[in-house]
Amino acid sequence: MIDDRDSHAHAEEKRTPKETDDPEHREGTELDALKLLLKQFRELREYFLYYVTAKSDGVKLSLRNAVLWTVLASLGMVAVAGLIVTANWFMLSGTAEGLGQLYGGRLWAGKITAGFLSLACLGIGVCYLVARRKSASRERTVQKYEKRQAGEQAEFGRNVYDQASAASENN
Repeated sequence: MIDDRDSHAHAEEKRTPKETDDPEHREGTELDALKLLLKQFRELREYFLYYVTAKSDGVKLSLRNAVLWTVLASLGMVAVAGLIVTANWFMLSGTAEGLGQLYGGRLWAGKITAGFLSLACLGIGVCYLVARRKSASRERTVQKYEKRQAGEQAEFGRNVYDQASAASENN
């Protein structure tokens, strides 16, 4: 039994050069190939736009979430700051009234004393923190140079301090 496909394939192989060079046949296959290529480019364009849109939506969502968390954090900070201010107000107000009673009912004197004491405590606290930070910074710097001098001593058998002492003795 002979397969029709085999006979058809043999028939195409047996075509004469004149039949394969047929301009209408060649234009038809070129036109089909061009249509297929254009369709594939449209499909590629659609997939690319889909990808870009998905990435754009992802970035928008990330920005929306970042803004939301920033707003929530800001509101939380405002609420905590409000609580701190309110608590300080109550504490200072109560202290001022108590001192005013100690001064024989002179509330103005209690308010002045409470204000002065709170500012004095704040100033002392700030001075303490500044001094502590300066001291810690100086200590870190001293340790850094001592470590460096120890490395010089280990590597070269002398350090910059020894060299400076020797130079001052020679002068």
